[in-house]
Amino acid sequence: MVKLKDIKVVFNKGTENEKVALDKISLTIKEGDFVTIIGSNGAGKSTMLKVILGEIFPNSGIYMIDDSVMNGTNSYKLAKFIGRVYQNPNSGVFPNLSIKENLILASKKGMRYLGFSKVSDFGVELLANLGIGLEKRLNTKAGHLSGGQKQSLAMVMSIISRPRLLLLDEHTASLDPQSSEKIMELTKRINIEYGITIMMITHNMEIASKYGNRFVKLSEGRISEDSIRDHVSAS
Repeated sequence: MVKLKDIKVVFNKGTENEKVALDKISLTIKEGDFVTIIGSNGAGKSTMLKVILGEIFPNSGIYMIDDSVMNGTNSYKLAKFIGRVYQNPNSGVFPNLSIKENLILASKKGMRYLGFSKVSDFGVELLANLGIGLEKRLNTKAGHLSGGQKQSLAMVMSIISRPRLLLLDEHTASLDPQSSEKIMELTKRINIEYGITIMMITHNMEIASKYGNRFVKLSEGRISEDSIRDHVSAS
């Protein structure tokens, strides 16, 4: 599905602050994979996701989705294929808009024309499946939700347009343990029930060891480990 071949990213090239963020990494992600990505700060994890999102263009190498080369493709053109959830729950929602308005905007991701619409049945279904009652609070402003509720809403928003790939950048790091566990169970369900491929960055080794069918470790801009697991964690 996603293929990175000899991707190199250099920041501040030609200056005294030059830094190689990704050093000719190659990685192929298959449809339906749940990939857990770890590495120290500065290892290149977030840079790799930004390449896939089209937020950073590599200095060299090839980035492909299926058989199409995506080098130089802007992020808004990739938005219909790729969802993303951030570390900060406040970054994934519009706090001054209602839950309903957040879902409507998310459903139109990647479209040039927004127009008026209503919440899709799929969006309400996803909310109901969370089991926390947000489907009954559609007119509540997102800013009034707890951190865990905001992140749950952000997860629903990220898949309401049915992307093929979901990128998660430490999406449980700022949550309490109980909320973190609920979000991780939701993450697993998104992968299994909706067949969405997931790439997840985490610093939490307990989460890294428990979830996903594939484990990737980055070190100094290179892939130092890439292993397939023969199980997906149980609840």
